[in-house]
Amino acid sequence: MTFDIIDISAEEAEKLETVQLKLLRTAQQKKNELEHKLQAELAEQKRLTYANGMENSTIYSRISRELTAEYEYQVEILREQLIFNMSLREPTTPDETGGSGSDNSAYLVDYELSYLERYIEVRDYYMTIEDPDERLELLRTDKVAQDYLGTYYNLLFDYLYTFTK
Repeated sequence: MTFDIIDISAEEAEKLETVQLKLLRTAQQKKNELEHKLQAELAEQKRLTYANGMENSTIYSRISRELTAEYEYQVEILREQLIFNMSLREPTTPDETGGSGSDNSAYLVDYELSYLERYIEVRDYYMTIEDPDERLELLRTDKVAQDYLGTYYNLLFDYLYTFTK
């Protein structure tokens, strides 16, 4: 993945801690999505302008400037959040208990992920444990996973339970 949300060389990116790299990747993905959305909106506006016979009008350039300005504003917010979060070396989106997202779990806890992405992250970690009974017992005592996954915790528990039969 090419990182252009902040100025960082490949060598510097390799030296990042796991949490910092995850934050960088997440922010870069969000920036890429914003850029893709901008390009789609600009193409649609251009199509509408030409379809209405207004290709010589300044409407498209005005709309283009407005959309681009909004895109740059959103990217700047992402950039500032990324730099701040990376300086702390941990995700800072608070959870329901007021914590910072920092814990001692074996998987990365990042509250900026969707619940489905969290579920996949935690599921993949637990699937690395070969003994199904041990896996289920570890999940049962994992308070971080319960808070982190919310209602997805029960789905994961049921899924891992199916391996114990």
